[in-house]
Amino acid sequence: MTSTSIGGRDMAFVPYWIDPATARQTIEAGQAIVLDVTSPFIENAVRGKIPGALRVAPRAILDRNRHGADLVSDLPDLSHAKTIIAYCTCADEEASTRLTRALRSQGYDAWLLEGGLPAWRAAGYPMELNQAVAA
Repeated sequence: MTSTSIGGRDMAFVPYWIDPATARQTIEAGQAIVLDVTSPFIENAVRGKIPGALRVAPRAILDRNRHGADLVSDLPDLSHAKTIIAYCTCADEEASTRLTRALRSQGYDAWLLEGGLPAWRAAGYPMELNQAVAA
């Protein structure tokens, strides 16, 4: 892995971004698996997700004692033949960034949704009601 200097800081990982329009095209073509890394503490407030997105608990992802391969093994069955798109609702996107890095290290075509769920919603793209809100 290479290091890049950004703003005087060495960054061991520069995320792979996918813009919302490209993400939507990939999803609608049936070529993507979407992972929603929204915290359970705020999912009731979020009130929506990208249709078909699979929920992944950010707590396990952010556990610094877990190796990337362990994170990936705990995920639902993912296909190496599909593009994996992860997103957060948080501003810093730390959980989805770490998840994307772990997936890429295991050979997946993983991408971080640029701007997260807020950018998807702002573009007027389809949303699905969260189960927790619907109940």
